[in-house]
Amino acid sequence: MDDAAKVSVHVDVKRTGKRFDAEAVLELPASARTIWETITDYDGLPGFMPGIRSCRVLEREVGPDGIERLKVEQKGEFRFLLFAQSMTVVVAIEQQAKRVADAKAVSFDLGFLKRSAIDIFEGRYEILPARGRGKSAIVPLRYTAVIGLKLPPPPSIGSIAVRQNLEKQLRAVAAEVARRTRGADAT
Repeated sequence: MDDAAKVSVHVDVKRTGKRFDAEAVLELPASARTIWETITDYDGLPGFMPGIRSCRVLEREVGPDGIERLKVEQKGEFRFLLFAQSMTVVVAIEQQAKRVADAKAVSFDLGFLKRSAIDIFEGRYEILPARGRGKSAIVPLRYTAVIGLKLPPPPSIGSIAVRQNLEKQLRAVAAEVARRTRGADAT
């Protein structure tokens, strides 16, 4: 069994009307550096993140406060059961101290839904302090998201769709972190 298969992924989703608040913590047997390089590898996202066909950095600057600010365009699809919808989203990302990456969507295009489906999307990765040292260290990666819809989804289906999509994406992050960790160990 590889390290990614050992990582438990469970996303807690709380729904309030048309808003979903999600949170998950992955316990990753990897270095904080490998985790950071994985979650901020925008050019590489299409290679391991389900639903993303392309990803490109449109703007990048480091402010006098040391915070790196980016605008990133992602194209792909949102899937739930037999439903698939193409999407293009531009996110503004602030990266701090190689530990926190905050993303806020600044524009959405969801195919036939255009801009009428999502009101807000914010996501945050936070690398927490490691437990243990060396090869046995476990580094927690906390992910939170706020998703606000313009149209109310059917009861329970919205929470299921959010949970399933985020769990799939976080499993992909865990698998890529494990792959990169194995590659680093082999060198």
